[in-house]
Amino acid sequence: MDKGIYTAVGSINAQRMRETNSVHELANVSTIGFKKAYQMALQSYRVDGDGFKTRFLATNAPTGTVNLAPGSRIATGNATDIFMNGKTVLGVQNDAGEVAFTRRGDLLINQNGELALVTGEPVMNDAGGVILPPQGQILNISDEGVIYAVDPEQEVAEPQEIDRLMLRDASAVSLEKMEDGLFKVLGQPAGDFESGPEQVSVSSGQLEGSAANAMETMVEMMNGVRSFEMKMKLVKELGDLGDSNNTLMRLS
Repeated sequence: MDKGIYTAVGSINAQRMRETNSVHELANVSTIGFKKAYQMALQSYRVDGDGFKTRFLATNAPTGTVNLAPGSRIATGNATDIFMNGKTVLGVQNDAGEVAFTRRGDLLINQNGELALVTGEPVMNDAGGVILPPQGQILNISDEGVIYAVDPEQEVAEPQEIDRLMLRDASAVSLEKMEDGLFKVLGQPAGDFESGPEQVSVSSGQLEGSAANAMETMVEMMNGVRSFEMKMKLVKELGDLGDSNNTLMRLS
């Protein structure tokens, strides 16, 4: 009896975590480069307590692995907007000064003259430094992540290579989200990692839309409400059954 109640309550707690995550995804349906990072995995836990030393019960537990499935392409025509192809991720500097990664590609020059995301994080070059483009020049980014600058005051000017974006292929590693929404290698501190076997590339003039879909998320939330009600009813019925068994034991 206790095993059934324990399993049902564990499932209810997992459902609550799913609902919290669904609200988070619904709030980010318009966020550029947003990635889902919530899955449920079945794990077994040993139950400690009198009489239960050898009992192992299965329960759902959340995992924070980032799903890098590409979102929709949004054409912007802005030369410094980039869509990261495949499982390419872009290196940026977080608030702690560490290297972290993202799928956002809306780049601009901030007030310090640095190439940065719209959200404020400075973009890193391939060597791990901050990118400082020449002032007043027009920037273009190649498919390989090379940044070129052109002087608009010259009638005929050849593009000059000024830096290269920190692009890494994440196909050979698992990434997890940090509290600020940036990515790092699962189970490791924030920092750079060795690029995988796939070729990194970007498409300029485009951005990646959010991986969250409002309709799908709302359907999941409605199904979750029905599932929650059924599980609560099951817990109540198991409790009533346990009381009935206790009454029969006393009568015998």
